[in-house]
Amino acid sequence: MTVTDNSSLPTQQELAYDRAVRDFLGVASMWILTIMTAISFCRIFSGWGFLTSYLTIATFAHGLSFLLRRWRMPFLASLLLVSISSYVLVAYFYARQSLTNGLPLGRTWSYMWQELSDSWQLFGEAVPPIALRSGFGFVGIISIAFIAFLSDSFAFRFAGRVESLIPSTIVFVVISSVGIDRNRTIITALWVATAIVSVAVLRLRHQLTRSSKLFGYRPGRTTILSASSIVFLAVVASLIASIVGPRIPGAADESWLKTRSGQSGSQLDPLVDIRGRLSNPTDEVLFSVASEFPSYWRMTSLPTFDGNTWTVSEDLLNSAAGELANLSSLSEVGVATTDVMQLFTIQSLAGTFAPVADRPTQLRSATRSLFFEPESGTLLVSKEGLKYNDNYQIVSTVIVPSADALRISSSSSPPDAQYLELPQIQELSQIQEVVDQIIQGSTGNYEKLLAMQSYFRDNFVYSLEVPDSTSGDATIDFLTRKSGYCEQFSSTFALFARLIGIPSRVAIGFTPGEASPIGTSNVQLFNVRGQHAHAWPEVWFDGIGWVLFEPTPGRGAPSADYTNVAPAQDDSVPSSFVTTTSPNVPVTTVAATPTTTATNVPATIPTTTTSASNQLSPLFVYLTIALSLIALWAIFMPQIVRALVLRREKSVDLVNWRCAVAQYESAYGRLPQQLTVSEIGDRFIEHDWDRPEEIQHVVEQVSLLLFSLQSHPHDPNNELNEFVAAHAAKLPLKIRTLRRLSPSLAWRLAGGGRLNY
Repeated sequence: MTVTDNSSLPTQQELAYDRAVRDFLGVASMWILTIMTAISFCRIFSGWGFLTSYLTIATFAHGLSFLLRRWRMPFLASLLLVSISSYVLVAYFYARQSLTNGLPLGRTWSYMWQELSDSWQLFGEAVPPIALRSGFGFVGIISIAFIAFLSDSFAFRFAGRVESLIPSTIVFVVISSVGIDRNRTIITALWVATAIVSVAVLRLRHQLTRSSKLFGYRPGRTTILSASSIVFLAVVASLIASIVGPRIPGAADESWLKTRSGQSGSQLDPLVDIRGRLSNPTDEVLFSVASEFPSYWRMTSLPTFDGNTWTVSEDLLNSAAGELANLSSLSEVGVATTDVMQLFTIQSLAGTFAPVADRPTQLRSATRSLFFEPESGTLLVSKEGLKYNDNYQIVSTVIVPSADALRISSSSSPPDAQYLELPQIQELSQIQEVVDQIIQGSTGNYEKLLAMQSYFRDNFVYSLEVPDSTSGDATIDFLTRKSGYCEQFSSTFALFARLIGIPSRVAIGFTPGEASPIGTSNVQLFNVRGQHAHAWPEVWFDGIGWVLFEPTPGRGAPSADYTNVAPAQDDSVPSSFVTTTSPNVPVTTVAATPTTTATNVPATIPTTTTSASNQLSPLFVYLTIALSLIALWAIFMPQIVRALVLRREKSVDLVNWRCAVAQYESAYGRLPQQLTVSEIGDRFIEHDWDRPEEIQHVVEQVSLLLFSLQSHPHDPNNELNEFVAAHAAKLPLKIRTLRRLSPSLAWRLAGGGRLNY
């Protein structure tokens, strides 16, 4: 053994600095990749309200994972601690009202579990962009927390490169498959560039760990040069992705993974959409309406109630092939009407439901195909769904019934008997007792409806901060609590009406929105945002049709003087953070796919979807396949590679290794038994061993043998078996596990990278 010139080797301080810089670059690259994955959720959620919480949880989880690694906490213990800490942070972001004395205890857990259950039920039904406060927000932020921890672990605990991208890649692929086309090109380009840079940084980190000792370079300069190369690589990758991406066939098409409704936009769903829009308001305008008259902008109606969910049948919407509303019979009962011209311009509202004032009678112009289903009063667009800058001009004939006309009208001949059907629930008798007390002394259907409306408006308060209900008895809970928001009020009022023999249903849409004048004309521009999402009950009067009432405090429909309620809406941003988990008007998702344009709806039948389905969503199937392939690769790839490793001639390397160990121990004493082969090689270099490149080669080759698990065929004296068995028994549990399961290790055993054990 000879001693080399120590001046060519870096000092311990330089090595420490270099290691710190490389560790920082590695952590930063994985953090940025997680951030890019979090930003990509803009293709799933409406607005950007999710971003603050998602970026916070990503930064927190990465920081905590880094600290736990530095403190040498085991993987499983770290996973448990990160999970608990993330749960607490998510609770403060999304379930603050469920905290018990500021702590996320059992009530919070029940709330979160219910939200996740609701999301699972709607999985494959609701389509982006969806509301953040819908349960899907929980799924997203939880996935970001686990991405941060797992990518950090794969990169630094298990010495992975490409493997560290797997968590982010799975989530990003799912988002790309089902998300809308919002910033798709730029987000994909940046994500791909970040992923490439992350792999390059991790590879550099692992390679320089030992080459700084073996080849005598100056760490600071090399790190700077490597960082410059990585930045250059990132810029080039971003440019290529942004230029080539839009030119790939199908890049401008809709999301390739469809939901069962066949749509890539979102439809108005009270469970997913109204609750989410009200509790997570943004400044984003969904659509604007130019009109002389404000109105409730109607989307659809829901006739069927099972005690928990209001739904609209698939067959009903599939029949959207009739004419626009025919109101010729109204003159016979002396009901006044007003023609309302509306020019709608879509901003960020997606889906197949087109907003319109009640009873559209004439379509003047449209940039999209429009269809009308008269019984539910639903205006539908073609299968592509609403898109930015879509517009249509339409006339609605709004009825203005007088109180006298309603008093003399009966409610005995609804369009269908389903509007009188009652749910089969045990609490129905209790609810009936409440209704009987409310209408006591009232004569006639109109007076009874006014009494019920006054009961809610005078004795209840409007609130988004309602506790979660997991008992299934949402109506009784609402009547006891005496607080809620439009879903609870409209649902309970409609149920009350059926209990006294009046046909009813729940309508879904928006209040008028923020009005501003247009020039000197009487026309106003109404900007409608998420906070204007609303639900209201409608009841049937013979000869008049469906008439709305307004039981929700603080709300009042325009041109509805018969309700004795002045027009009103909430123009302020709701202050609450989250809303109830079990509203009693959760509604199924429906969609339509008509294909042509006309004032009289053509006979093309749209495709729709209801909530009650036992089919697995395509998204679930694709995820299962992807995870299965990853598992198969992780199990079988290492075995295949190790079989190839055993065919190589390594006996010369083994002899050289034993000689090197013998020389070291004769000069410096016996090596500790717990050291791995790589750590022994480090000891050689630290003691100024000459020809470090040969030591590096021997370390690599002996490591291959050590991790191959089986004896080498060119070892007639079985000495290698003993060597492998002795050293394998001393390895830490993490490395012993990696020898059997690590795809990263298998890749490097096959010659794809350096070993670092």
